[in-house]
Amino acid sequence: MLDDAAIERFSRQILLPEVGGRGQERLCATVVTVRGAGDASAFAATLLQAAGMRVVVEAGAPGRLEASLDGAGVIGVIGEARAMVATLVGRPCVCCASSAVPPAPEDVTLHPAETQTLGALVAAETLRAALGLAHEGRVQEVDLARGVFTARPLPATPACPDCPPAPGA
Repeated sequence: MLDDAAIERFSRQILLPEVGGRGQERLCATVVTVRGAGDASAFAATLLQAAGMRVVVEAGAPGRLEASLDGAGVIGVIGEARAMVATLVGRPCVCCASSAVPPAPEDVTLHPAETQTLGALVAAETLRAALGLAHEGRVQEVDLARGVFTARPLPATPACPDCPPAPGA
C-alpha cells in the first residue's frame, strides 16, 4: 500500500488510467535488473527508478541493454543510426529472441541522443511489461537518422523447450 508521501510523489502517474493506484503499487514492488554499459543503461535505470521501481544495475556490453523482471525481459541493441528493442513477455523466451536480436556492433560511435533513445525505449517497454500491458513479444526497430519506428510480433519457436506453454495449450 502506498503511503501519503508515495501518493504525492507518484500522483501524476497514478492519474494515468494505464497505471492507477494498483499499477503504481505494482511498480513500487517490482525489482528490475538493468545490464549494460554507458549512457543507455544509466538513462534507463534513472527512468525506471523515477517510475518507482527498484533497480539493480549490472555491467554489460556496450551497445546492448537488457532489463529483466519476473516473467519478462527487454533487450535493446544499438548500432550506427539504428536501434532494436525486443520485448519478451510470456512467449517467446530469451532463446527464441536471440535470433531476432543481433549482437551489438563492437566499434560504434554513438551520439548521446541515440543512447538516450535506446534507454528510453527499453525503460518504456519494461514499464509496459511490469504493468501487465504487454501481452506478447515484439520487436521494434528505430531508424535513428530518419526517426522512423517499425514494430512486428516476435513469435515463439515452436520446438523451443524453454518457452512456457502457449495460452490454452
